[in-house]
Amino acid sequence: MKKQVSLPMSELSPVIEQCIENGSEVIINITGNSMRPFLKDRRDQVVLIKPDRKSVKKLDVPLYRRKNGKYVLHRIFKCGEKSYTMLGDAQAVLEPDIKPEQIIALSKAFIRKGKRIECDSFIYKSYSYFWYLAFPLRKLYFFSRRTAGKILRALKLRK
Repeated sequence: MKKQVSLPMSELSPVIEQCIENGSEVIINITGNSMRPFLKDRRDQVVLIKPDRKSVKKLDVPLYRRKNGKYVLHRIFKCGEKSYTMLGDAQAVLEPDIKPEQIIALSKAFIRKGKRIECDSFIYKSYSYFWYLAFPLRKLYFFSRRTAGKILRALKLRK
């Protein structure tokens, strides 16, 4: 029986970065909900590889370190001359000014519900493109959902 150990990214990151730099694939569990509905907290995993800085493009999903030290896995929404703009799939607010040197690894595949999905597969590319195009509707969706929740709580139909 496999024993699972859960460590914070701050402790794992030196090992991950060294493995990535040596050309190894690294698989880590997803934590957080910013990439829902595609990736679910503690259920799914990501396969990370060393990024080729010249080939990082829009819709790729890199692991990067924010200026505050937090590690994040979000989709590239826009590529600028000297920086990237990121966006989690479950978010409606863009995160600009992520520098290439902040990118630690690039997603090669995801393991979703136990099934491996390659980032270069047609299904994954279709999902990514659809979610990219749906960005303008996210704010409306999140507002509608929040409003419906408030109404239901006011009517005491939901906790």
